Amino acid sequence: MASMNSFSQSGTLHSQHWPSLISPDWWLNKAFIAATGQPKAAWRWDPGTTTLSTQRAVLSGVVLYLLMVFGGQIIMKGVAKPIRLKRVTQLHNLVLTLISGFLLLAFMEQCLPSWRDNGFFFTICGAESWTQPMEIL
Repeated sequence: MASMNSFSQSGTLHSQHWPSLISPDWWLNKAFIAATGQPKAAWRWDPGTTTLSTQRAVLSGVVLYLLMVFGGQIIMKGVAKPIRLKRVTQLHNLVLTLISGFLLLAFMEQCLPSWRDNGFFFTICGAESWTQPMEIL
């Protein structure tokens, strides 16, 4: 059982109030365990060691992204016939939409109980509303 916090008056995590198969938090935890071997509650943001927490890593990612976009544009200008990727693009957009909807549910699972108990302003601006489950989302 989790310790008392501003999100829970009963001392339990709000995700524990949802049946596990419909809880985004439960699924995220299972995926995190599969990827890292530890529960997502063990993850912490550590400046300088966490992935993408240094300026060098972020700038390298931005440069790589720009090289791919503009390099791909130059390569595609040399191709005589355009490549049709309608189905691939549709599948890509469907996957992105499903992931976005899943993350929206995960945020709602964390935010709605706080909004109900403490109001909108506290949920958005309160220092106590920024919890570890929100940090990993």
